[in-house]
Amino acid sequence: MKKTLLSILVVTVISAITISCGGNKTKETSSEMKDTSSTVVAGVQYTCPMHPEVISDKPGSCPKCGMDLVKK
Repeated sequence: MKKTLLSILVVTVISAITISCGGNKTKETSSEMKDTSSTVVAGVQYTCPMHPEVISDKPGSCPKCGMDLVKK
């Protein structure tokens, strides 16, 4: 009886750890896929007033909402 309970407990703990680690990796991957910003080292940068994470090195429109990008 003790072996059965111990086995169930070990499987539950390992499953919880695996799921929690896998969930974080999935969230990181999803955010990376949604990230449309580009890193610009020098020069003028343009950004969306509504989505400051969108950064470009040339004027244009925001890929998320279509607003014009403004100088940062």
